[in-house]
Amino acid sequence: MCKRIVLLITVCLVMLPGNLVGSDSGLYAKAHFNTDQSGRDVERIAVMPFLTGQLESPDSPIENPLSQPLAALQSGELNLAEGGEQVLTRLVHNYLDVRYRGQIVALEDSSAAHTATRQDATLDTPRKLAVQFGKILQADLVIVGTVWRFRNKGPDMAGQDKPAAVAFSIYLVEVESGERLWRGAFDGSQKVLSEDVLGGLKQAKIGLRWISVTELARLGVKQAFKRFSIQ
Repeated sequence: MCKRIVLLITVCLVMLPGNLVGSDSGLYAKAHFNTDQSGRDVERIAVMPFLTGQLESPDSPIENPLSQPLAALQSGELNLAEGGEQVLTRLVHNYLDVRYRGQIVALEDSSAAHTATRQDATLDTPRKLAVQFGKILQADLVIVGTVWRFRNKGPDMAGQDKPAAVAFSIYLVEVESGERLWRGAFDGSQKVLSEDVLGGLKQAKIGLRWISVTELARLGVKQAFKRFSIQ
């Protein structure tokens, strides 16, 4: 009986709304700082619209990813619902706006500055764009993001039902020096429940619900920024 109770509690925890488990590529959220940000004098932070594609991954890290040309953005496994990059841009902006009220450049201004920034896929790099973008907005720091997976729950190309999945990386760039100060990443999906392991539980009775890709992305942003802090 005790073993059954422990198993029941475990299964309920796994199936609670918003609980995340590994996707095909593994669920992870990480953060890395180049330097201590606690004493940095920052007045304005701008969020650049997300780029689509992947610069690096846990399996194939590359040196100085922000110095790679835009043409190097890997799009072979791109799986983006329409508007996914805009959704992530807005989620990151809103998250930072709550934490750093009054320091975040308005999204309307960021969109206008991004439109005014000319891009050459062979010559321009995310770092170069971030510096140009930041100078236009007179920002001290710029958030650069890349997204390569933003998939809604539903059937894939083979007709198999898949859960929502999101994968992205975020970088913090100092405009004056072009230095990358921090990076964060998230890659995950909500678990597919293939069977009721206790044979009698019903999803509705324990509160299981499928979360949308936007909800998953919001959780991913929160996880990616978990160790992010500037003054």
